[in-house]
Amino acid sequence: MKIIKGTVDSKIVKLSHPDAIKYIQNKETLGIIGGEFAITYDSDNLPITTLLGSCVAVMLYDSVLQIKGMNHFLLPSSCTQGTSCRFGLYAMESMLNEMYKLGCRKENINAKIAGGANVLHNFSDNIGERNVMFARSFCRSEGIRVVAENVLGTNGRVVMLDSAFNTVSKTIINRSMDERLANADRELAKIINKTETVPLDNAVTLF
Repeated sequence: MKIIKGTVDSKIVKLSHPDAIKYIQNKETLGIIGGEFAITYDSDNLPITTLLGSCVAVMLYDSVLQIKGMNHFLLPSSCTQGTSCRFGLYAMESMLNEMYKLGCRKENINAKIAGGANVLHNFSDNIGERNVMFARSFCRSEGIRVVAENVLGTNGRVVMLDSAFNTVSKTIINRSMDERLANADRELAKIINKTETVPLDNAVTLF
């Protein structure tokens, strides 16, 4: 089994077995948290999962090499452009670079985007929307085609990336879990940095 993982403290580690196991639909998966990314081969039959509130996960898939990756970032960028996968710019560039090292080619990579919910309904700065706009803008600037989205809304979601770029996204309707995500976003709001935004695309394709 070959797993590449980007950690919260910006390290790249290679694993031979999952270090964070979660069970989704009775299936063993590799769980990631905010500020991490993971890359696996389809042949290892190990889906990647995460739990999202206003955060966004971008999933990339090289259809030729059958290599998939998922990140989970909290904000589009930091005011100092810090090197942390908590920020979208670093998370995207780091994950892409690791996929390129494995032989992935940009022309064979497609993307899916999930997350960006407005779980803090009364907060004036919609962090989730800005995260989604960043993800779209980054993919567009890199020439990576976004083939599906499951974004925005007012509830968190659990997302699973499986082999052959199959994805599952389940909206969270559990009140205690929603409150947990809202509390996390309240803490995030305290350190939020304003970033330049781009217009929302009109077309949204569900998974």
